[in-house]
Amino acid sequence: MPVGVTVNCLAVLTGGILGGWLGRYIPIKTTERMMGVLGLCSFSIGVLNLMKVESAPPVILAVLLGYFLGDLADLEKRIAWIFGKIFKKVPVGKSGLDMDAFVMAVVLFCASGFGIFGVLTEGLSGDSSVLLSKSFLDFFTALIFAVTMGMVIGLIAVPQYLIFLLLFVAARAVGGYLAQEEITAFVACGGILTMAAGLRVAQIKYIAIGNMVPALILVIPLSYWWRSLGSVSYTHLT
Repeated sequence: MPVGVTVNCLAVLTGGILGGWLGRYIPIKTTERMMGVLGLCSFSIGVLNLMKVESAPPVILAVLLGYFLGDLADLEKRIAWIFGKIFKKVPVGKSGLDMDAFVMAVVLFCASGFGIFGVLTEGLSGDSSVLLSKSFLDFFTALIFAVTMGMVIGLIAVPQYLIFLLLFVAARAVGGYLAQEEITAFVACGGILTMAAGLRVAQIKYIAIGNMVPALILVIPLSYWWRSLGSVSYTHLT
């Protein structure tokens, strides 16, 4: 059962509704400062996941090559464009905000490297701890966004659940064919994306996390290749 997926989406829904309701009572300065704290928490989770790596070279190669390919394809802007079309007629905020802020929130919840990493981790290994940790972050992030944009933020939970559920089912289908080394490499790669998300949320450094998503696809075959290369070298030496 996709426990982490369900809890994460409910966190976005609840945070969006609560933030829209409490918006008039929460000072803007408080919401701005909270984003820094949320970014710090996200960065800390990424560090913990990165520490699980057994072999760093394939992970680093996957991140570098994945970002290079994602940047060439301008993947993050394409993702934002797709969601902008989907939510084109959604009324945004009581203060007449444009769609850019809303689309950014949609991409952050539905298509960020952190979210995709969490779903695939639960699907591959059954470990929902990443998504459960992300749920706390997403609850407060949705609440803060909803303070200015309104309860419409809660609607993001609908496409988020559909996307996450599809990813979860796909991960479950291939999970039984992966060795532990590939899974830990995937977790470590996701940790780097999570650290990037933390820097971005805290407004320390803007990193196009959407462009890093291909790294999550590349890291498993690269880890398998690296492990096979090590086995061949060991056999040759003996």
